[in-house]
Amino acid sequence: MKADMPDKPTRGSAEQGETESYRSLVKQLPITMRPSLNGQLANWEALFPFERRRVQEFMRGFASFDALARDALLAPLRQLENRMGVQSWDFSQNADSMQNASLLARSAFFAEWRKQVQRIYTAVEDAAHASAQSAGQPSRLIVAILPRSLPFESANLWKKWGDRGEALSIDGDPARIAQLLLEGPSSVRDVLVQQGSLEASDLWLIDAGSGLPATPIGPGAVSSLTGGALGPLRDQVLAQVNTVPKSIEATDQTLDDIRGKSWDPWWPPELKDQARLRKFVIDLYLSGNGALIFSNAFVEWAASEAIRRARPRVLFARFGLRAKPKPFTGIAIFENQQRISALPGVDDPQGSAVDAAVLARYILLAAQRYPESGQTAFLCVAESAQSAYLLLPDAPRDNWTSSKKVTPEQIAQLLIQRLSTPPKDRG
Repeated sequence: MKADMPDKPTRGSAEQGETESYRSLVKQLPITMRPSLNGQLANWEALFPFERRRVQEFMRGFASFDALARDALLAPLRQLENRMGVQSWDFSQNADSMQNASLLARSAFFAEWRKQVQRIYTAVEDAAHASAQSAGQPSRLIVAILPRSLPFESANLWKKWGDRGEALSIDGDPARIAQLLLEGPSSVRDVLVQQGSLEASDLWLIDAGSGLPATPIGPGAVSSLTGGALGPLRDQVLAQVNTVPKSIEATDQTLDDIRGKSWDPWWPPELKDQARLRKFVIDLYLSGNGALIFSNAFVEWAASEAIRRARPRVLFARFGLRAKPKPFTGIAIFENQQRISALPGVDDPQGSAVDAAVLARYILLAAQRYPESGQTAFLCVAESAQSAYLLLPDAPRDNWTSSKKVTPEQIAQLLIQRLSTPPKDRG
Protein backbone atom coordinates (compact mmCIF):
# COMPACT_ATOMS: atom_id res chain seq x y z
CA MET A 1 0.00 0.00 0.00
CA LYS A 2 1.25 3.43 -0.83
CA ALA A 3 0.63 6.69 0.94
CA ASP A 4 -0.48 9.25 -1.59
CA MET A 5 1.01 12.41 -0.19
CA PRO A 6 4.59 12.71 1.09
CA ASP A 7 4.72 13.69 4.72
CA LYS A 8 7.47 16.28 4.53
CA PRO A 9 6.65 19.08 6.97
CA THR A 10 8.72 22.21 6.60
CA ARG A 11 9.81 24.50 9.37
CA GLY A 12 9.00 28.09 8.43
CA SER A 13 9.92 31.22 10.35
CA ALA A 14 6.43 31.41 11.88
CA GLU A 15 6.72 27.88 13.27
CA GLN A 16 10.23 28.54 14.52
CA GLY A 17 9.05 31.69 16.27
CA GLU A 18 6.17 29.76 17.77
CA THR A 19 8.39 27.05 19.22
CA GLU A 20 10.92 29.60 20.52
CA SER A 21 8.16 31.41 22.42
CA TYR A 22 7.12 28.07 23.87
CA ARG A 23 10.67 27.33 24.99
CA SER A 24 10.71 30.55 27.01
CA LEU A 25 7.51 29.46 28.74
CA VAL A 26 8.92 26.00 29.47
CA LYS A 27 11.87 27.59 31.28
CA GLN A 28 9.38 29.01 33.79
CA LEU A 29 8.11 25.55 34.73
CA PRO A 30 9.54 23.38 37.53
CA ILE A 31 12.52 21.31 36.38
CA THR A 32 10.75 17.95 36.27
CA MET A 33 8.05 19.27 33.92
CA ARG A 34 10.49 20.52 31.30
CA PRO A 35 11.85 17.34 29.62
CA SER A 36 8.60 16.18 28.00
CA LEU A 37 7.72 19.57 26.56
CA ASN A 38 11.28 20.33 25.43
CA GLY A 39 11.44 16.94 23.73
CA GLN A 40 8.24 17.65 21.82
CA LEU A 41 9.44 21.09 20.79
CA ALA A 42 12.75 19.63 19.57
CA ASN A 43 10.78 17.23 17.35
CA TRP A 44 8.05 19.68 16.37
CA GLU A 45 8.19 18.77 12.68
CA ALA A 46 7.62 15.09 13.50
CA LEU A 47 4.60 15.67 15.74
CA PHE A 48 1.15 14.77 14.50
CA PRO A 49 -1.35 17.66 14.32
CA PHE A 50 -3.14 16.39 17.43
CA GLU A 51 0.14 16.38 19.38
CA ARG A 52 0.90 19.91 18.27
CA ARG A 53 -2.54 21.07 19.32
CA ARG A 54 -2.03 19.54 22.77
CA VAL A 55 1.23 21.45 23.21
CA GLN A 56 -0.33 24.65 21.90
CA GLU A 57 -3.28 24.22 24.22
CA PHE A 58 -1.01 23.76 27.24
CA MET A 59 1.08 26.79 26.32
CA ARG A 60 -2.00 28.93 25.76
CA GLY A 61 -3.41 27.93 29.12
CA PHE A 62 -0.11 28.46 30.96
CA ALA A 63 0.39 31.88 29.36
CA SER A 64 -3.08 32.95 30.52
CA PHE A 65 -1.98 32.97 34.19
CA ASP A 66 -0.61 36.25 35.53
CA ALA A 67 2.66 36.21 37.47
CA LEU A 68 1.08 35.87 40.92
CA ALA A 69 -1.30 33.11 39.85
CA ARG A 70 1.52 31.28 38.07
CA ASP A 71 3.73 31.37 41.17
CA ALA A 72 0.88 30.10 43.32
CA LEU A 73 0.19 27.29 40.86
CA LEU A 74 3.80 26.10 40.63
CA ALA A 75 5.05 26.73 44.18
CA PRO A 76 3.98 23.35 45.69
CA LEU A 77 5.83 21.39 42.98
CA ARG A 78 8.93 23.59 43.28
CA GLN A 79 8.97 22.97 47.02
CA LEU A 80 8.55 19.25 46.47
CA GLU A 81 11.45 19.21 43.99
CA ASN A 82 13.63 20.80 46.66
CA ARG A 83 12.67 18.07 49.12
CA MET A 84 13.43 15.45 46.45
CA GLY A 85 16.86 16.96 45.78
CA VAL A 86 16.24 17.37 42.06
CA GLN A 87 18.86 20.12 41.78
CA SER A 88 21.59 17.58 42.58
CA TRP A 89 20.33 14.94 40.12
CA ASP A 90 21.83 14.22 36.72
CA PHE A 91 18.42 15.08 35.26
CA SER A 92 18.02 15.88 31.56
CA GLN A 93 15.80 18.86 30.81
CA ASN A 94 16.00 18.31 27.04
CA ALA A 95 13.85 15.19 26.70
CA ASP A 96 12.38 12.27 28.62
CA SER A 97 14.91 9.52 29.29
CA MET A 98 15.23 6.23 31.16
CA GLN A 99 17.62 7.99 33.55
CA ASN A 100 14.99 10.64 34.35
CA ALA A 101 12.29 8.01 34.84
CA SER A 102 14.55 5.99 37.12
CA LEU A 103 15.43 8.98 39.30
CA LEU A 104 11.78 9.96 39.70
CA ALA A 105 10.55 6.41 40.36
CA ARG A 106 13.19 5.82 43.06
CA SER A 107 12.24 8.96 44.95
CA ALA A 108 10.24 8.50 48.16
CA PHE A 109 8.10 11.43 46.97
CA PHE A 110 7.20 9.91 43.58
CA ALA A 111 3.48 9.44 44.29
CA GLU A 112 3.16 12.99 45.59
CA TRP A 113 5.13 14.29 42.60
CA ARG A 114 2.68 12.66 40.19
CA LYS A 115 -0.26 14.26 42.00
CA GLN A 116 1.33 17.71 41.82
CA VAL A 117 2.11 17.39 38.10
CA GLN A 118 -1.44 16.23 37.40
CA ARG A 119 -2.83 19.15 39.42
CA ILE A 120 -0.84 21.63 37.34
CA TYR A 121 -1.80 20.06 34.02
CA THR A 122 -5.47 20.03 35.00
CA ALA A 123 -5.41 23.70 36.01
CA VAL A 124 -3.58 24.74 32.84
CA GLU A 125 -5.86 22.73 30.56
CA ASP A 126 -8.95 24.14 32.30
CA ALA A 127 -7.60 27.63 31.67
CA ALA A 128 -6.95 26.82 28.01
CA HIS A 129 -10.47 25.43 27.54
CA ALA A 130 -12.00 28.49 29.18
CA SER A 131 -10.33 30.77 26.62
CA ALA A 132 -11.12 28.68 23.54
CA GLN A 133 -14.27 27.89 21.63
CA SER A 134 -15.15 24.22 21.84
CA ALA A 135 -15.58 22.38 18.56
CA GLY A 136 -17.79 19.35 18.19
CA GLN A 137 -16.06 15.99 17.83
CA PRO A 138 -16.39 14.39 14.37
CA SER A 139 -17.50 10.81 13.80
CA ARG A 140 -14.74 8.20 13.87
CA LEU A 141 -14.24 4.57 12.88
CA ILE A 142 -11.89 1.76 13.92
CA VAL A 143 -11.88 -1.56 12.05
CA ALA A 144 -9.92 -4.58 13.32
CA ILE A 145 -9.59 -7.56 10.97
CA LEU A 146 -8.89 -11.15 12.01
CA PRO A 147 -8.07 -12.68 8.59
CA ARG A 148 -9.29 -15.98 7.21
CA SER A 149 -5.92 -17.63 7.92
CA LEU A 150 -6.71 -17.53 11.66
CA PRO A 151 -9.12 -20.25 12.84
CA PHE A 152 -12.05 -19.10 14.96
CA GLU A 153 -15.32 -20.60 16.14
CA SER A 154 -18.13 -18.08 16.39
CA ALA A 155 -19.73 -19.65 19.49
CA ASN A 156 -17.50 -18.05 22.17
CA LEU A 157 -15.50 -15.63 20.05
CA TRP A 158 -17.00 -12.42 21.46
CA LYS A 159 -17.71 -13.70 24.98
CA LYS A 160 -15.14 -11.42 26.65
CA TRP A 161 -15.96 -8.35 24.58
CA GLY A 162 -18.88 -7.20 26.73
CA ASP A 163 -22.52 -6.60 25.90
CA ARG A 164 -22.24 -3.00 24.72
CA GLY A 165 -21.79 -4.20 21.15
CA GLU A 166 -23.54 -6.67 18.87
CA ALA A 167 -22.21 -10.04 17.74
CA LEU A 168 -23.21 -10.34 14.09
CA SER A 169 -23.33 -13.19 11.60
CA ILE A 170 -22.05 -12.13 8.17
CA ASP A 171 -24.01 -13.29 5.15
CA GLY A 172 -21.33 -13.14 2.46
CA ASP A 173 -17.58 -12.75 2.19
CA PRO A 174 -16.33 -10.88 5.31
CA ALA A 175 -13.27 -9.63 3.40
CA ARG A 176 -15.69 -7.54 1.31
CA ILE A 177 -16.27 -5.22 4.25
CA ALA A 178 -12.76 -3.71 4.12
CA GLN A 179 -12.88 -3.63 0.32
CA LEU A 180 -16.14 -1.69 0.32
CA LEU A 181 -14.95 0.72 2.99
CA LEU A 182 -11.63 1.42 1.30
CA GLU A 183 -12.45 1.00 -2.40
CA GLY A 184 -16.21 1.30 -2.65
CA PRO A 185 -18.10 3.99 -4.58
CA SER A 186 -18.26 6.04 -1.37
CA SER A 187 -15.08 5.07 0.48
CA VAL A 188 -13.98 6.32 3.87
CA ARG A 189 -11.30 8.40 2.18
CA ASP A 190 -13.88 9.99 -0.10
CA VAL A 191 -15.86 10.96 2.99
CA LEU A 192 -12.81 12.47 4.69
CA VAL A 193 -11.87 14.44 1.58
CA GLN A 194 -15.43 15.75 1.24
CA GLN A 195 -15.23 16.89 4.85
CA GLY A 196 -12.02 18.79 4.13
CA SER A 197 -9.52 16.34 5.60
CA LEU A 198 -6.30 16.03 3.60
CA GLU A 199 -4.14 15.16 6.61
CA ALA A 200 -2.43 11.75 6.50
CA SER A 201 -2.86 11.20 10.24
CA ASP A 202 -6.66 11.09 9.79
CA LEU A 203 -6.59 7.73 7.96
CA TRP A 204 -4.36 4.85 9.10
CA LEU A 205 -3.88 1.43 7.49
CA ILE A 206 -1.86 -0.91 9.71
CA ASP A 207 -1.31 -4.42 8.36
CA ALA A 208 0.66 -7.40 9.65
CA GLY A 209 1.18 -8.61 6.09
CA SER A 210 -0.22 -7.03 2.96
CA GLY A 211 -3.87 -8.01 2.99
CA LEU A 212 -5.60 -4.63 3.13
CA PRO A 213 -6.85 -3.22 -0.16
CA ALA A 214 -4.57 -0.61 -1.69
CA THR A 215 -6.05 2.87 -1.60
CA PRO A 216 -6.40 4.45 -5.06
CA ILE A 217 -4.27 7.35 -6.23
CA GLY A 218 -6.00 10.70 -5.89
CA PRO A 219 -6.86 13.40 -3.37
CA GLY A 220 -6.37 12.73 0.30
CA ALA A 221 -3.59 11.10 2.26
CA VAL A 222 -2.97 7.87 4.12
CA SER A 223 -0.66 6.76 6.93
CA SER A 224 0.13 3.22 5.83
CA LEU A 225 2.34 0.74 7.73
CA THR A 226 2.83 -2.85 6.57
CA GLY A 227 4.68 -5.24 8.87
CA GLY A 228 5.99 -7.40 6.03
CA ALA A 229 7.49 -4.44 4.16
CA LEU A 230 9.15 -3.23 7.37
CA GLY A 231 10.81 -6.62 7.96
CA PRO A 232 14.35 -5.65 6.83
CA LEU A 233 14.25 -2.47 8.93
CA ARG A 234 12.88 -4.38 11.93
CA ASP A 235 15.74 -6.89 11.75
CA GLN A 236 18.34 -4.12 11.64
CA VAL A 237 16.80 -2.23 14.57
CA LEU A 238 16.49 -5.47 16.55
CA ALA A 239 20.18 -6.21 16.04
CA GLN A 240 21.04 -2.72 17.27
CA VAL A 241 18.71 -2.99 20.27
CA ASN A 242 20.47 -6.20 21.29
CA THR A 243 23.69 -4.22 21.75
CA VAL A 244 22.13 -2.14 24.54
CA PRO A 245 24.37 -2.38 27.63
CA LYS A 246 23.17 -2.94 31.17
CA SER A 247 23.61 0.59 32.55
CA ILE A 248 20.75 3.06 32.26
CA GLU A 249 22.98 5.93 31.16
CA ALA A 250 24.54 3.89 28.33
CA THR A 251 21.10 2.59 27.33
CA ASP A 252 19.81 6.15 26.91
CA GLN A 253 22.80 6.94 24.69
CA THR A 254 22.30 3.80 22.58
CA LEU A 255 18.58 4.50 22.13
CA ASP A 256 19.36 8.10 21.15
CA ASP A 257 21.84 6.79 18.57
CA ILE A 258 19.19 4.46 17.14
CA ARG A 259 16.68 7.29 16.92
CA GLY A 260 19.22 9.53 15.21
CA LYS A 261 20.30 6.98 12.61
CA SER A 262 18.85 7.45 9.13
CA TRP A 263 18.19 3.74 8.37
CA ASP A 264 17.75 4.79 4.73
CA PRO A 265 18.83 1.47 3.12
CA TRP A 266 16.12 -0.44 4.97
CA TRP A 267 13.05 1.76 4.67
CA PRO A 268 10.41 0.41 2.25
CA PRO A 269 9.89 2.71 -0.77
CA GLU A 270 6.48 3.93 0.40
CA LEU A 271 8.04 5.42 3.55
CA LYS A 272 11.10 7.04 1.95
CA ASP A 273 9.55 10.53 2.06
CA GLN A 274 7.43 10.00 5.16
CA ALA A 275 9.61 11.59 7.86
CA ARG A 276 6.88 11.67 10.46
CA LEU A 277 5.85 8.05 9.95
CA ARG A 278 9.49 6.93 10.00
CA LYS A 279 10.00 8.50 13.40
CA PHE A 280 6.74 6.94 14.57
CA VAL A 281 7.98 3.46 13.57
CA ILE A 282 11.36 3.87 15.29
CA ASP A 283 9.67 5.14 18.45
CA LEU A 284 7.35 2.14 18.30
CA TYR A 285 10.20 -0.34 17.91
CA LEU A 286 12.07 1.18 20.85
CA SER A 287 9.12 1.19 23.25
CA GLY A 288 9.79 -2.37 24.42
CA ASN A 289 6.34 -3.75 23.66
CA GLY A 290 6.98 -6.74 21.40
CA ALA A 291 6.52 -4.90 18.10
CA LEU A 292 10.07 -5.90 17.14
CA ILE A 293 9.29 -9.61 17.53
CA PHE A 294 5.68 -10.41 16.63
CA SER A 295 3.77 -8.97 13.69
CA ASN A 296 0.50 -9.01 15.63
CA ALA A 297 2.09 -7.10 18.50
CA PHE A 298 3.28 -4.58 15.90
CA VAL A 299 -0.28 -4.14 14.63
CA GLU A 300 -1.78 -3.69 18.10
CA TRP A 301 0.84 -1.30 19.41
CA ALA A 302 0.99 0.71 16.19
CA ALA A 303 -2.81 1.09 16.32
CA SER A 304 -2.82 2.00 20.01
CA GLU A 305 -0.02 4.54 19.55
CA ALA A 306 -1.69 6.02 16.47
CA ILE A 307 -4.89 6.44 18.48
CA ARG A 308 -3.00 8.01 21.39
CA ARG A 309 -0.78 10.31 19.36
CA ALA A 310 -2.81 11.15 16.25
CA ARG A 311 -6.50 10.58 17.15
CA PRO A 312 -7.31 9.41 13.59
CA ARG A 313 -10.74 9.71 12.06
CA VAL A 314 -10.43 6.20 10.59
CA LEU A 315 -8.07 3.36 11.45
CA PHE A 316 -7.80 -0.16 10.00
CA ALA A 317 -5.76 -2.78 11.85
CA ARG A 318 -5.31 -6.13 10.12
CA PHE A 319 -3.68 -8.96 12.05
CA GLY A 320 -1.91 -11.95 10.52
CA LEU A 321 -0.31 -15.35 10.78
CA ARG A 322 2.97 -15.68 12.68
CA ALA A 323 5.46 -18.53 13.06
CA LYS A 324 5.76 -20.64 16.20
CA PRO A 325 8.50 -19.52 18.60
CA LYS A 326 11.53 -21.72 18.06
CA PRO A 327 12.80 -23.83 20.97
CA PHE A 328 15.88 -22.77 22.92
CA THR A 329 15.69 -19.18 21.74
CA GLY A 330 15.11 -16.04 23.75
CA ILE A 331 11.98 -14.22 22.75
CA ALA A 332 11.92 -12.60 26.20
CA ILE A 333 15.19 -10.83 25.42
CA PHE A 334 14.23 -9.92 21.85
CA GLU A 335 16.30 -12.40 19.87
CA ASN A 336 15.78 -12.67 16.14
CA GLN A 337 14.22 -16.11 15.73
CA GLN A 338 15.29 -16.53 12.11
CA ARG A 339 18.94 -15.68 12.73
CA ILE A 340 19.50 -17.44 16.05
CA SER A 341 18.05 -20.81 15.02
CA ALA A 342 18.61 -22.81 11.85
CA LEU A 343 15.32 -24.66 12.33
CA PRO A 344 12.77 -23.85 9.62
CA GLY A 345 9.91 -21.59 10.57
CA VAL A 346 6.52 -23.23 11.16
CA ASP A 347 3.25 -21.30 10.94
CA ASP A 348 1.17 -21.20 14.12
CA PRO A 349 -2.48 -20.57 13.16
CA GLN A 350 -3.90 -21.46 16.57
CA GLY A 351 -1.42 -19.35 18.51
CA SER A 352 -1.81 -16.49 16.05
CA ALA A 353 -5.58 -16.61 16.49
CA VAL A 354 -5.26 -16.41 20.28
CA ASP A 355 -2.84 -13.49 20.02
CA ALA A 356 -4.88 -11.60 17.46
CA ALA A 357 -8.21 -11.94 19.29
CA VAL A 358 -6.72 -10.60 22.52
CA LEU A 359 -4.79 -7.81 20.80
CA ALA A 360 -7.80 -6.71 18.73
CA ARG A 361 -9.72 -6.24 21.96
CA TYR A 362 -6.79 -4.28 23.37
CA ILE A 363 -7.19 -1.80 20.50
CA LEU A 364 -10.79 -1.23 21.57
CA LEU A 365 -9.74 -0.82 25.20
CA ALA A 366 -6.98 1.60 24.17
CA ALA A 367 -9.45 3.72 22.19
CA GLN A 368 -11.89 3.81 25.10
CA ARG A 369 -9.35 5.67 27.23
CA TYR A 370 -9.97 8.89 25.30
CA PRO A 371 -12.98 11.24 25.00
CA GLU A 372 -13.16 10.62 21.24
CA SER A 373 -14.38 7.08 21.90
CA GLY A 374 -17.84 8.49 22.45
CA GLN A 375 -18.02 9.22 18.70
CA THR A 376 -16.11 6.13 17.52
CA ALA A 377 -17.74 3.13 15.87
CA PHE A 378 -15.69 -0.04 16.37
CA LEU A 379 -15.90 -3.14 14.18
CA CYS A 380 -13.92 -6.35 14.58
CA VAL A 381 -14.31 -8.88 11.75
CA ALA A 382 -13.39 -12.57 12.17
CA GLU A 383 -13.32 -13.74 8.57
CA SER A 384 -12.98 -17.49 9.21
CA ALA A 385 -15.98 -17.46 11.57
CA GLN A 386 -18.19 -15.34 9.27
CA SER A 387 -18.72 -13.17 12.33
CA ALA A 388 -18.20 -9.62 13.56
CA TYR A 389 -18.49 -7.54 16.70
CA LEU A 390 -19.96 -4.07 16.19
CA LEU A 391 -19.95 -1.35 18.84
CA LEU A 392 -21.81 1.92 18.28
CA PRO A 393 -21.29 3.72 21.60
CA ASP A 394 -23.17 6.94 20.85
CA ALA A 395 -26.35 5.45 19.38
CA PRO A 396 -29.09 2.99 20.29
CA ARG A 397 -28.84 -0.42 18.69
CA ASP A 398 -30.11 -0.18 15.15
CA ASN A 399 -33.19 -2.08 14.10
CA TRP A 400 -31.43 -3.77 11.19
CA THR A 401 -29.12 -5.63 13.63
CA SER A 402 -32.00 -7.27 15.47
CA SER A 403 -31.68 -10.40 13.32
CA LYS A 404 -27.90 -10.34 13.95
CA LYS A 405 -27.34 -11.50 10.36
CA VAL A 406 -26.12 -8.88 7.93
CA THR A 407 -24.33 -8.58 4.59
CA PRO A 408 -20.97 -6.86 4.05
CA GLU A 409 -22.81 -4.22 2.05
CA GLN A 410 -25.11 -3.43 4.98
CA ILE A 411 -22.23 -3.08 7.41
CA ALA A 412 -20.21 -0.89 5.03
CA GLN A 413 -23.23 1.30 4.26
CA LEU A 414 -23.97 1.83 7.95
CA LEU A 415 -20.38 2.75 8.81
CA ILE A 416 -19.98 5.11 5.83
CA GLN A 417 -23.27 6.79 6.73
CA ARG A 418 -22.21 7.26 10.35
CA LEU A 419 -18.81 8.61 9.33
CA SER A 420 -20.53 11.08 7.00
CA THR A 421 -22.92 12.34 9.66
CA PRO A 422 -21.86 14.50 12.60
CA PRO A 423 -22.97 12.96 15.93
CA LYS A 424 -25.23 15.93 16.70
CA ASP A 425 -27.17 15.36 13.45
CA ARG A 426 -27.99 11.70 14.10
CA GLY A 427 -31.50 10.76 15.01
